[in-house]
Amino acid sequence: MNRIRVLLGVFVAGVCAATAIPASALAAPSTVLTPVEVSALPSVVGTYYPMATPTRILDTRTGNGAPKGKIGAGRKIDLQVAGRSGLPATGIGAVVLNVTVSGPTANSFVTVYPGGEALPTASTVNFAKGWLGSNNATVKLGAGGKVSVYNRNGETDVVIDVVGFYAGDESVMAERGMGGQVQWYEPYRIMDTRTRGVIPAGGEFNAWIDFHAYNAKVKGLILNVTAVSPQKAGFLTVWSGEGARPNSSTVNYAAGKVVPNLSYVKTVPCPSGGCNGATGAARYRFYTSATTHIVVDLVGVIDDGTEVDGMRFTPTSPTRIVDSRIGQGLPAALGANEAGKVTAPAVLLTEATQVLAMNVTAVAPTANTVITVWPADTGMSKPTASNLNPAPGQVVSNGVLGVLGPQDAFYVSNLSGSTNLVADVVGTFSVYPGTAAGTRRTTGKPAVAGSGWSIALG
Repeated sequence: MNRIRVLLGVFVAGVCAATAIPASALAAPSTVLTPVEVSALPSVVGTYYPMATPTRILDTRTGNGAPKGKIGAGRKIDLQVAGRSGLPATGIGAVVLNVTVSGPTANSFVTVYPGGEALPTASTVNFAKGWLGSNNATVKLGAGGKVSVYNRNGETDVVIDVVGFYAGDESVMAERGMGGQVQWYEPYRIMDTRTRGVIPAGGEFNAWIDFHAYNAKVKGLILNVTAVSPQKAGFLTVWSGEGARPNSSTVNYAAGKVVPNLSYVKTVPCPSGGCNGATGAARYRFYTSATTHIVVDLVGVIDDGTEVDGMRFTPTSPTRIVDSRIGQGLPAALGANEAGKVTAPAVLLTEATQVLAMNVTAVAPTANTVITVWPADTGMSKPTASNLNPAPGQVVSNGVLGVLGPQDAFYVSNLSGSTNLVADVVGTFSVYPGTAAGTRRTTGKPAVAGSGWSIALG
């Protein structure tokens, strides 16, 4: 199934420096898309609604959301999601969660999946005995507005924070208004504190991205946030900056490690004179509990629901499409500086599908390495960004937006040593007919004019 896709790379400049989209990043369509007639009534199905601040809905250490106590081997808990902590009681199609594992007694994995369904062949968080870490997960809601949380081996505490949800039907419109659409971006680095100094323990600071004329349409950002060589174990929290810091975590890290996590972040406009004069830029806020460097890659934007070629989300039950250990999706483990091409199964796609929402897992690499995913068959070079940064012998996962090229495929590369890879699809993003460009796309993604973060902490 070959579909027409225009893949636009967006280059982010240094702080508040103008930039342009290079011609080499464009893949021109070879045919004309047929315009689609739509109803005059707007639909919210598949649009995204961020929480005002990330909200904790499960903590087995305290009995929040489930009886107090670790989840045992081969056991699951059914977690009520709909109707809790400011979430609608009905109308939710899928939720975006940050899932944290604490104090496991054995090497294991946790799978979060739709309540009422059979346990899938998929994992959400993979971990070693004694590990502390988290992973972003988008999960379809199951029967009664619940998700199930399963632990394979030993015992472990699990903490879940909800950061937003996707509308499953039109009932959300009356209560919440129009949600946002997703605009994917070629991964690009917008922050690297290694160039300006480490962030001390307890540091809390603002960051922003300036889209100039597009700023008013930006309601949120999809970021890959990485803690680099923290001095001791701790956590990062990323939120809009509205109100006090929430009781939630975005990235949980161990001392000396490189730990990434996908993050959906609500933004607020920079006030006049703020953000180094970038008035109206999309602002968000960081906190770190331990001294660490922070690296951030932009991978998507949540718009106001009206931008051309915005995407809507369709959740699916977790579906494994790659397991190089058995030759599924990739024939074998990837070696050093090797890239593999993965073609998406046709059963998961429609003519409008642009992106796969995935959980990608690196399995026991032989060296410290970097895993990067980007669209295939477009002429794009491998981005200077990372999706996973596993250490030797680790089994580590991260949420990934797998942008598809014109042949329904994406590349995945391994930097060093060799590693097996697993990928589970949890949903798809498709262009919405009501805001599609119609015949031929004539506009690119809104260019990022600059990004930055405040030097003064607090």
